[in-house]
Amino acid sequence: MTTNDPAAFFRAMLGEWEKMANTVGGDALRSDEWSRAMHGAQGATLQAQAAWKEASTRALAAANMPSRTEFEQLSARIAGIEESLARIESALGARAPAPPKVRPTRTRKPPEPQG
Repeated sequence: MTTNDPAAFFRAMLGEWEKMANTVGGDALRSDEWSRAMHGAQGATLQAQAAWKEASTRALAAANMPSRTEFEQLSARIAGIEESLARIESALGARAPAPPKVRPTRTRKPPEPQG
């Protein structure tokens, strides 16, 4: 090696390794076996997700707790009620809410005498 660059050898080796990896990887990705394996893995993932959703729904039902879909349905119903309430308030000319009452602070010190 006659160059003054000490990293030239490393860059050349890295370039060759990248070419080889691209060739091997490209050939593997084009094969039918690879596509079948990926299709099978995706199908297994979808089945596992469906099984998990079903199991969690059953567990929540057994614990007498609402599921995600029931929460979503409830949320949609509440949103509809809020929209109806807003329409009713605007039709009636709703007033602004009254300002909160001023309350004394709650401390352990007795109130100071006024005057």
